[in-house]
Amino acid sequence: MSTENESIIGNSTGAERRQAVLEKLNPITMPLRYQIGLLGLLLFVLLPTTRYPDQMGGPTTLIFLAIFGMSWDVVSGYTGQLSFGHAFFIALGGYTSAILDIQHGITPVVGIPVGMIVAGIGGVLVGLPALRLRGPYLSLVTLIVPIILSKLFTLFNNSFTPLGIPIAPDGLGGRNGPGLPTQLFGIDGSGSVVELASGYSGIQQTALANYYFALGLMVVVLMVLIGVTRSSAGSVFTAIREDEDAVAAAGLDGSKFKLFAFVLSALVAGLGGAIWVHTIKTPTPLGILGQDDIQQSINLIIISILGGTGTIVGPIVGAVVYAATGIVIGVIDPLIGFDLANLRPLPLLAAAMAVLVFAPGGILRASIRGGRMVLASARGEEYEGESVGGDGDSALGQIIEKYRAELRDIIDERR
Repeated sequence: MSTENESIIGNSTGAERRQAVLEKLNPITMPLRYQIGLLGLLLFVLLPTTRYPDQMGGPTTLIFLAIFGMSWDVVSGYTGQLSFGHAFFIALGGYTSAILDIQHGITPVVGIPVGMIVAGIGGVLVGLPALRLRGPYLSLVTLIVPIILSKLFTLFNNSFTPLGIPIAPDGLGGRNGPGLPTQLFGIDGSGSVVELASGYSGIQQTALANYYFALGLMVVVLMVLIGVTRSSAGSVFTAIREDEDAVAAAGLDGSKFKLFAFVLSALVAGLGGAIWVHTIKTPTPLGILGQDDIQQSINLIIISILGGTGTIVGPIVGAVVYAATGIVIGVIDPLIGFDLANLRPLPLLAAAMAVLVFAPGGILRASIRGGRMVLASARGEEYEGESVGGDGDSALGQIIEKYRAELRDIIDERR
């Protein structure tokens, strides 16, 4: 019988393997970039100590955008299947859970997982074309689906009972949405899932509960997606982005992995969307899909580009920059006597353009390279890595090059 120290796997005992894991998790011995990541997480935890609770709506929204950006990064940043309509999955999860609650009396504890599953089914329906369509055609499909969904919200404004099945007997609510669903956290007597203390402090506690619940969700999503993308499946995702033909030549079915990436991405977006409408977001087409039904999807792409595509962590950085542009605009407006806020999202687009030109790999990669340069300089060594603004083999550069090749193929076929 093997004992704790006798179970030898990979030339190391169980105790040695545990010791190695503990050393990796030790913040003191971690690489600098991980230590900075932990510091960033600590700042998220401490943020409410610097703001009034009723000011936590913006930071909570930032966290949800980071979650949605990470979910987009799985399918687009890793496999290179560029999705222009990711908010479609957010809306599926959010509307499903909201309608189950409002029109069927089903608690969000059940409705949220159901919304997540419905979004996953949406991922299958959108991802199936990935088995047959090349990049530009697939992107067109993803661009259309949120617009179709928005039109369905209006078409079935008063009732949605296909084949006599009362999915939404009171309708999808049109541009006003189906109404305000039960909140996860509320003051005593509000009817929320978790009722907090009564009185004035209860309102503050609701804002804090929403924030920390969203933060916990972001950490869980981050760990899950990092685990998947750093696994063998993640290696195949990356290989699909770099050279899909090579994946096929290696005997792997790239289509199955692309579909898996779509479903995983949709599940995470649906989960985030379902929780979003039960905390701080009212389910309406404008609120979830954004202006012209695609603005939210574009925002998620910009967030990922800013932070760094193909990194999972990058969208968190991008979401912080996204929020920072709003703060900077608020500071600049009184100084220049001009309402820059009316030009949104132009400042954000300008920031994305600057990143594309000066740091195509994203702020995260540029920061890591810059940190390595500083450390090498401090040690008196010559930095031999890529420059801060180099694009090298960045995910975004590979996606763009892949699209160019696919567009050239399409044009050549039509000649």
